Amino acid sequence: MFPEVAIAIRTLVALVFLTASLGKMRHWVIFQGVIANYRLLPGAAVGPVADLLPPVEALVGILLLLGLATPWPEAGAAVLLLIFAVAMGINLLRGRRDIDCGCFQSALKQTLSWTLVVRNAVLVLLLGVAVVVGAPGTLPEVMDGLLVGGVLFVILQSLTILWSIVPAWRRTSTREAEVSL
Repeated sequence: MFPEVAIAIRTLVALVFLTASLGKMRHWVIFQGVIANYRLLPGAAVGPVADLLPPVEALVGILLLLGLATPWPEAGAAVLLLIFAVAMGINLLRGRRDIDCGCFQSALKQTLSWTLVVRNAVLVLLLGVAVVVGAPGTLPEVMDGLLVGGVLFVILQSLTILWSIVPAWRRTSTREAEVSL
């Protein structure tokens, strides 16, 4: 039907997963602390989950980007995004907003917010659209889809950086106010 739409969505989500997995792999020790800080897993499960999650995210990202094994990578990405959204939502409901989300999508610490939960839900819905409208495309359609997906990723990354700056700015302003007292 509209293969370029499906390709754009898969490209967007693939780039999200690939950059997140690379960030987690670069900061594996920190990532273990992030998982532990969510306080949702028994201590013995934190290490194995931290070791397993980045390669799984990378595999899902690669399969999405290459359009292989559809619809399984879309389903896997959707399940992971929903798990992340639920984990964030539980901590937000507990009042734990100041912990790092563990997304590793920004150079700044990205604290939990409902915006991140909604972002994940929107990505899940988009993956559903990709499965419904997806079909192999011609070379121009594939190129259009890849380019649009790349642009959407840049826009999402820009928004992510902006969402990270505001809480960081607020934390800095609060600390400066406390020091001046």
